[in-house]
Amino acid sequence: MLTLHQQPDRRERYEQLRPFSFEEDLGVLCVYDADLISEIFRSEDFRTNPFADHYREIAERTGIDFQASIATLDHIPFSKEGAEHQRLRKEMNKIVSAESQVHIAGMEAFIAELTASLFVAANEIELTRQLARPIFFELFGRWLKVDEREFIEESNFSAVFDGAMSLNRRKRVNANLKGLRCAFAERADRIPTTPEIAVAMNVLGNDALMGSLVLSLWHVLEQNAGARLNDIEIPPNLVATGVPFIERIANRDIEINGMKVAKDEKVRLMIDATSRQITGIEADLFFGKGRHLCIGKPMTLVIWRAISRGLRKIPLRFTMGDMKLRTGDYAFNYPEFAWISLHE
Repeated sequence: MLTLHQQPDRRERYEQLRPFSFEEDLGVLCVYDADLISEIFRSEDFRTNPFADHYREIAERTGIDFQASIATLDHIPFSKEGAEHQRLRKEMNKIVSAESQVHIAGMEAFIAELTASLFVAANEIELTRQLARPIFFELFGRWLKVDEREFIEESNFSAVFDGAMSLNRRKRVNANLKGLRCAFAERADRIPTTPEIAVAMNVLGNDALMGSLVLSLWHVLEQNAGARLNDIEIPPNLVATGVPFIERIANRDIEINGMKVAKDEKVRLMIDATSRQITGIEADLFFGKGRHLCIGKPMTLVIWRAISRGLRKIPLRFTMGDMKLRTGDYAFNYPEFAWISLHE
C-alpha cells in the first residue's frame, strides 16, 4: 500500500477500496472518495499534519541535527493552522500575486517559445528535464528575482515531506535544504522575502508542479497515440497529479459520511484516486479546498494551458518512449524521466 499511488493497475484497486479503508500496513485510514475528501478538506474538524514536529521527534531520538528541515517545514502554510497559517499564506501570496499579469504574459511567451523549439521533427524530448524543469526555473526566477540554475544542482528537496524515507536519505535532504537556504541568504538583497520563505516555496513547488505537468501530459499523449499533436483535445485542467495524497488529523471524535474517525487519528486523502487519469472525470481536488487551497493554482493552470496552446501549433506525430517514476519516493509521483520522439 505504501506505493499504491505508483502502480499502473491502481485504478481497479482504488475502486475496490472506495469510499475509505483502514490500511493495516500503513496504520492509517485512507479515503478514496472525491466527495468525502472534499468535505474533509473544508472541515474545521480536521487539522493539517505538523510535519516539523515529526523531524523534532527524530532529532531528539537520534541526536542528528535536522534544523534545516524543521525550519523549512515551519514555513509551510499547509502544515500550520490559525494565525501562523494566515501569516505564512499572506507572505507567499504577496510574492505570487505581485506583478501577476506581467508574469502570466511572460510565462505564456516563454512556454510558446519553448514548445516551438522543442517539438520539432526527429527530436527526442525528455519531458521532465527539457520541458518541466525550464518552466519551473522561469517561474521561480520571476517570483523570487534570482536565477536558481546558478545554485540548484540537487533538486530533490520536496522529499522533506516523505514520512517513510530512510534516515540517511533524510540527512541528504536536510543537507540540500541547508545549502538552498544559504544560497538564498547570499542573495538576500535580491529576493522579495526571507530565505526561509524562498526555500519553503521551492519545496512546495518543485515536485508538485513538475510531477503534475509531466504526468498529465504523458497521460494525454498515451490516450491519443497515433494522433498529430495539433489534433489532440487537451483538457483545460490537469488530469494527473504529482501529489498523490494529503493527510489530515481529526480534532475530535467524528463520523463523516459513514466514516468514523477518532480524535487525533490521521486520515490519508488519496487525491490520486480522484484524478481524471483514474476516474475519467474531473474532481478538482489537486489543489485542495477551503482555507488551504493551493496558492499556486492559478499560475499552474496558466502554465498547463500555455503548454496546450503550444502543442496545438505542432502538426507532428509522436511515439511514446520510456517513463520511470523516481524510486524510493513515498510522498510524490515524480517522473525521473519521460521520453517521447517526434516525427512527420
